[in-house]
Amino acid sequence: MKAYRPYLWALFVLTVAVLNILDVLPDWTTFAAILTLPALSAWNCLSRRDSTSHAAG
Repeated sequence: MKAYRPYLWALFVLTVAVLNILDVLPDWTTFAAILTLPALSAWNCLSRRDSTSHAAG
């Protein structure tokens, strides 16, 4: 993962949390924002593993 991505994710989560506190967004958006980093990290890891296995074979 690039070095700046965790900071962008944190900024995104904080923005969603503040908008949730101000009752602009529904409650489920905060949970969705928090779960995006593990999901994207796993997807990135799996896609990288697939691309290296095709290059070796």
